[in-house]
Amino acid sequence: MREWMGQVFFGLFQKPEKTQIGYGLALVLAISGAVSCTPEVYHTRADRESFSILYDKTPEVDNVEQESVDITPPEPIDLGKFRKKSTGVEFLGKLARSERGASVLALDEALSTSVNHGRDYLSEKERVYLSALNLTLARYQLAPIFSANGSGLRRSDARSAQLEQGMTDLVATNTFARNQGAGFSMLHRTGARISADFTQDFLRFMTGNRSVNSSALAIAVAQPLLQGGGTKVTLEALTQAERDLLYDLRDFANFRRTFVVDVVSDYYGVLRSRDQVNNSWLAYQGFLKNIEREEALAEEDRRTQTEIGQLRQATLSAESRWVNSVRDYETRLDNFKVSIGVPVDKSVVLEESELSRLAIDDPDLTREQAVTIALVTRPDLVTAANQVEDAERRVKVAKNGLLPGLDVDVRYDVISNPGDTTPDLNGSRRSWSSSLDLDLPLDRKSERNDYRASFIFLERAKRSDDLARERVRLQIYDDWRAIEQARTNFKIAEQGVSLSLRRLEEQRLLAELGKGEARDLVDAQNDLVNAQNQRTSTLVDHTLARLRLWRDMGILYINSNGSWVKKLENEDR
Repeated sequence: MREWMGQVFFGLFQKPEKTQIGYGLALVLAISGAVSCTPEVYHTRADRESFSILYDKTPEVDNVEQESVDITPPEPIDLGKFRKKSTGVEFLGKLARSERGASVLALDEALSTSVNHGRDYLSEKERVYLSALNLTLARYQLAPIFSANGSGLRRSDARSAQLEQGMTDLVATNTFARNQGAGFSMLHRTGARISADFTQDFLRFMTGNRSVNSSALAIAVAQPLLQGGGTKVTLEALTQAERDLLYDLRDFANFRRTFVVDVVSDYYGVLRSRDQVNNSWLAYQGFLKNIEREEALAEEDRRTQTEIGQLRQATLSAESRWVNSVRDYETRLDNFKVSIGVPVDKSVVLEESELSRLAIDDPDLTREQAVTIALVTRPDLVTAANQVEDAERRVKVAKNGLLPGLDVDVRYDVISNPGDTTPDLNGSRRSWSSSLDLDLPLDRKSERNDYRASFIFLERAKRSDDLARERVRLQIYDDWRAIEQARTNFKIAEQGVSLSLRRLEEQRLLAELGKGEARDLVDAQNDLVNAQNQRTSTLVDHTLARLRLWRDMGILYINSNGSWVKKLENEDR
């Protein structure tokens, strides 16, 4: 569009014998071009320019590929491509019926669904796109900006006129006036503002078919020499816009890591809740069997009603825990569906075997090695360092604002001959002028404050850079502690499950011999459920803590389908 407008504009300045034809053609082309720019055309051009910028910038940022910034709306989610669950499970009670025929999502399928349909993920991609869209405007300000306009007026003026003594008549004047213009303005990287305007005024008297034309060409250049001059000052807005897009891409890279880790955490959270339902169900069934046995012993006067009452009360509590765990599982599953973009009313279950794949796998490096790697690979630390450079650059720009204003203006005008019937420019009827404008720095209070504030912002940027590095160390330390804690808790939970199984078996044997206490049996059953839940939780916690460590080290790379790759090793998903 910009090149086409340039051809139209410069087509106006042809040789005199071709000027009228050339101008008419140029005007027709300008009107046709304006009409042809439909909203759909603007939409397409905005996408083309913005994606071109994004595709040029993405190679500068790790963990962001060209396809990962595509904001094309996804197709409606198709759950039919996933494996179907044939039967329900007894421990879910009534909920088991709704699982028959449900789509089963493995972890990799859930991740792929989340990056294609997750609302938060799509919104983050759109935020990056909007940043690129803003950059197109910043670049536009430093390129020729063309303009064209025109107007037409038809007028009829009838008045009384005295022809002879005592005689009057109506005299009508019919005219048609037209005004046309085209031009361009451009901000040069030195700070110079260059502009050119061509205007034509046309007046035709319908009576007598007489016409009058006047044309003018004006070219002006304004160059700041002190305040506002120079490449650094002129390009500051564009430079910052370019860097802001780079920062947004780095933030997007971090967001992708965090998003995937959160999805994995929620996925295992749903499976952990389902496992707790199973454990609660088994405990409830165990209590029911215990009551049957104890009631049989009571008929033989080997159990008191008090002991039977304790078991019945424990059975009711176990049933309540099971019902509550089913509800908690349903809520977590529905929330997970919303987070990955699956409609809540769709029947979906997660792959239970994913839990069996988990294992305690400690990092094969030291904590200090992890910190060293993070300080090198984290993109947000690079951004923090770059923002110090931004602040230093703003100090120089603010310093320029304290200088006197000294601008050189040069203007060149060419006009047509008076009374011309064609819009020809007469090269001999030209004029030029130059001026030197001086603005002494007597009123610089606002500029002074900006200059002083720029030093404050510089110190803040330095502190933020230092704080960012300390926070990275803190994150790695916390991740390391979480891994060690989860590993220790898993060992404790493993021992707890073994002890609880032995205790429960012992209490059941004692109960069969009529020697056990009902309270001991209840405690053993409850302790086993708690130990089993704790073992699953600590196994999941250790896996997530390890993932968070890779994320905070900056070595967790996300593929376009949502799967992850740990860059330092061949541990992938």
